[in-house]
Amino acid sequence: MNWIKNISNKIKPKISNLFKKKSLAPDDFWASCPSCSSVIDRNDIKNNFYCCTKCNEPQQIFPRQRFEMLFDNGEYTELKTPKVSSDPLQWSDTKKYSDKVKAARKKFNQDNAAVVAAGNINSLPVVSYCLNQKFLGGSVGLEEGAAFVFACKEAIRTRSSLIAFPSTGGQKMQHSIFGLMMMPQSIIALQELEKEKLPVIIMAVSPVSGGVTASWVYGPSVFLFAESESTKIMFAGPRVIEKTISEQLPPDFQTAGLLLKKGFVDRIIPRKKHREEFSNLISILLHKQINKEDSLSDAQQQDTIHTKSTLSA
Repeated sequence: MNWIKNISNKIKPKISNLFKKKSLAPDDFWASCPSCSSVIDRNDIKNNFYCCTKCNEPQQIFPRQRFEMLFDNGEYTELKTPKVSSDPLQWSDTKKYSDKVKAARKKFNQDNAAVVAAGNINSLPVVSYCLNQKFLGGSVGLEEGAAFVFACKEAIRTRSSLIAFPSTGGQKMQHSIFGLMMMPQSIIALQELEKEKLPVIIMAVSPVSGGVTASWVYGPSVFLFAESESTKIMFAGPRVIEKTISEQLPPDFQTAGLLLKKGFVDRIIPRKKHREEFSNLISILLHKQINKEDSLSDAQQQDTIHTKSTLSA
């Protein structure tokens, strides 16, 4: 009966292949929007500045993708940040923290959660600091803090504006006091930029929390913007607060929309308008002319004049 088994083994795979559903698209062809749960073509999201084509909610992106959209012609220079210890306490829980850092470095091709780049926005020099929230939560420790101070110093050295994109859980628990000490250092670095009268723009990218919110996000002479009304900007999470005060918080608590109404956020700027809004603001603050390929529409000109008069006031 072995001959029957042999024939069966040859026929079964061919028959099963006839009934297999062949995928018309690769597995990564579609993306689901975390906000509205719509399933969308990834290319459509990319062409829409990595925003949902249904609800227009910005999707999470990596620093280098953001730099490509921010700088002229997508051209920028990635700057080497200071080399400091990534594990000063030799932290270990279920796994060595040093091993976690090595894995994250390999996955994202970054030394730490922060990436610093220099380039131009409408020919205006800018240094940009961006946190990758997927790199161990984008938490700020010695490396990320040193990178922020470096970005501030580089902006002063090159007479550039500073634009920062925080997306983080806050200061790094695994660095303890070393991570916390980066908070006052960041504030001092911002004060030096203020002395030099160089613009500082913070574009909050959801979520922003912990010591980063408590230090340089609300730092001196900072313009604080958000990408969308739903952007979360907070110190402690809502669950911690609810347990502390034994009250239920409103659904829009800690969102940029509510913070804008309360005066804690200067403006909500959609991602597709970042370059235009940033260049307008920087040119006004530095009293510099900007060259644009396309002339501004009447509505845009009115908006620019309104912004200028508001800043002058």
